[in-house]
Amino acid sequence: MSLTRALATFASETSFDDLPDDAVEVAKLATLNIVGCCLGGYQTRIGRLHVEIAKDYGAGLPQATILGDGAKVSLPFAAYANGNLGFALDYEDMVFAVVHPGFATVAAGLGVGEHDGLSGRQLLTAIVIGYEVSTRIALSMQPSPARARRVWGQQFHPFASAAAAGRLFELTSEGMNVAFGIAATYATVPSVYKYFGPVRDTRPIREAKQGWGWVCMAGLMAADSARRGFRGGLDALDGDFGFWSMASSDRFEPARALAGLGDDWLIREIEYKIHPSIGINHPAYWATRQLVEEHDVRPNLVDTLTVTTPWGNLLDDRAPAGPVDAQFSLPFTVASTVLRRPLSPALYTDAARDDCALQALLGRTRVIHDAEADRAFYDEQRIIQTVVIALRDGRSLERSIEFPRDRPPYGRAELEAKFHVLAEGVIDETRRADIIDAIGSLETLSDLGELAAQLH
Repeated sequence: MSLTRALATFASETSFDDLPDDAVEVAKLATLNIVGCCLGGYQTRIGRLHVEIAKDYGAGLPQATILGDGAKVSLPFAAYANGNLGFALDYEDMVFAVVHPGFATVAAGLGVGEHDGLSGRQLLTAIVIGYEVSTRIALSMQPSPARARRVWGQQFHPFASAAAAGRLFELTSEGMNVAFGIAATYATVPSVYKYFGPVRDTRPIREAKQGWGWVCMAGLMAADSARRGFRGGLDALDGDFGFWSMASSDRFEPARALAGLGDDWLIREIEYKIHPSIGINHPAYWATRQLVEEHDVRPNLVDTLTVTTPWGNLLDDRAPAGPVDAQFSLPFTVASTVLRRPLSPALYTDAARDDCALQALLGRTRVIHDAEADRAFYDEQRIIQTVVIALRDGRSLERSIEFPRDRPPYGRAELEAKFHVLAEGVIDETRRADIIDAIGSLETLSDLGELAAQLH
């Protein structure tokens, strides 16, 4: 069986009763995480711009809720808005550091679930399927290090929302195959090096990022098109001209994607972001935080900050011109951590970015590109970074961190705390607690419209 047909069959035939208990629990935590990210993203300038677009163009059909705002817009534009809100702070989730299924599965799934009056069990099933399908497609088409240095991106995200929405639409395996073909057609180009790259070419970074809301909407539209009777475009993932080739990869490994399908649930490998920034910055953030806390490092005592990292040529931005620049700036991540800045939507305001103490630390930060760490990332999805804090008293503090090996524990308690911080500016404490409880018992909810009504 082709990869496309195997994943389409899996997506159309898997039921809630097929899911292991731990996968269901992870799906609930993933939902809480993305809902929190959407509420935090709603408080940003970029998030509100996306909401404005969705309300202007989608207001004619009040079908699904924009999180944080409360307005009801057409289902595609609710997916567009909520998909973008989930990524506005770059605080979502990852699997194997290469795919971000949460924003697409949750935004599309909540929208369809609210519009069609579906249950929490149906949503959880769709979310797990979206994670499995998109992660396995991503693993099947990781480029070689040589190719990735030239062309790289994350074009597979429309499959997450297509699989999730397709399951909620109860597509057959043939219909799901069609939906995958349309999702492949609607996918964005591999534009990461025009998204962030050599500073002279790319700053300010485009604030649409990689079109996260667009790809969420694209996958939803692909599934709906298949439901309405579109035909053709079968087996889009497979063969010499399959999606991997369309997306400019030079490798296709379907066996890697099919290994353990239905038994080895990859949603268990989810990595929740512990800092609102690009995932590759996180080991350096964690190393810096450990050093600051263990040695009570004070910003005025720091002589230099040095980070050795993969992608050093891409992340070395010591003069971020806007919030997205700052989210992708490794110097900004470590400098703001030395300053003990709270991990809230306020981290990326103009005032926070222009602060004199931060600017001074940015000027004393150095990034060193580690080519061997590049290889570890591209071939093995390991992120290795070393932080050295040289103090004015002559001491040198050093910490090397490798993710996922050295990731800190990050479970329910941490995600609930993160949710409270992100949602505080939109929802009061009592209602935040109610939302946490509702998502924690999502499998008992009969109508997802009840949950949507609380999320603003």
